[in-house]
Amino acid sequence: MNNKTKRLEPVPFDTFAAHLGARYEKAQDAEYILRDGTMLTSMPDVRGLYQSADHLATGEAAIPKVYVPAYASPSDLQPSAFDEVGSLMSLSRITATTVPMGLPGFGQRQEPGFVLDSGYVLLNSERTPDGGYKAGAGMDGMYMMTGQVFQPVQDGNGSIIAFMAQEPEREKQIVHQGYAIIDRMQAGAVEFVLGENPRAPQPYVTWRHIIGDASTDFYWGHYFGSYHKAKADLKNRAKEYIRLNTEEKPTSVRAQLAQMQQEQKTASSSKPARAQEER
Repeated sequence: MNNKTKRLEPVPFDTFAAHLGARYEKAQDAEYILRDGTMLTSMPDVRGLYQSADHLATGEAAIPKVYVPAYASPSDLQPSAFDEVGSLMSLSRITATTVPMGLPGFGQRQEPGFVLDSGYVLLNSERTPDGGYKAGAGMDGMYMMTGQVFQPVQDGNGSIIAFMAQEPEREKQIVHQGYAIIDRMQAGAVEFVLGENPRAPQPYVTWRHIIGDASTDFYWGHYFGSYHKAKADLKNRAKEYIRLNTEEKPTSVRAQLAQMQQEQKTASSSKPARAQEER
C-alpha cells in the first residue's frame, strides 16, 4: 500500500443487519461492508479484486471503486482490511501478457508487457519513475505513444492482476463547485467537461467551457446520478455543438425576399431582348 492508498476495515458479518437497517433485504448480496458504509462484492472477471456498489449502506449515492483485500497473515482466510485503488471506470483488464511488435510477416516478435481490454498496450521497457506503464495505441504490431499512463494493481502475492488509468496532473488541479474535472471533449472553439463529486446528491455533471477563458469558467451544467449517463451526455453535447456549427444554416426570410427581387429584376431586363429576337 502506498501513501495515497486509502485502507478501511470491514465490519463483522453478524453486524450487517445493524449497518444496513431497513435496507438489509435489498443489499444481502454485499460480501463485505466497510466502516464508512461501503458495500463490496468480488469481481467475477478479475480474481482477487472487489468493487463497491453505487450507494452506501445508508442509501447515499457513491462512486463505484476498486478494492484490494489485505490480510494480517498469509494463513488468514478472511481479509483484515481493504485498500481502495481507484474508481471502477478507470480499471482495465489484462487480455494478454505479451505485446506483438513489428509488422506481421516481417519478423514480428512478442515483447514482455500487457494488452488491455481498453485497447492500450503496455511494455515492461516503457515505465515511468513512479512505476507506471506508458501506454501505446495502434494495431498489427505498430503503436504510437499516447501520453496515457497506467498504474499496476497487484494482489497479495505481488502479481499484477489489472491496471488503473492514471489521472492527468492538470485534471487533478481543476475543481469547480466541488466537482473535480475528470474528462473533457473539444468541439471547435469550446469544450465540454465532465466533473465528479462523490458527496453531491448527483455526483456527476457536464459543463460547457469556452477555450481561452479561465480554467474554471464553466456554464450550463447537466447533472447526473450515473457516470455512464454523464459520459454519454458529454459526447452528445460535443457532437451536437459540432453539428450545429457545421451544417448550412437556412437562409433568412429577408435574404429570401431580396433574392426573389433580384431574380425578378433579371427576368424583366431580359424580356425586351427576347421580344427583339422573336421579331
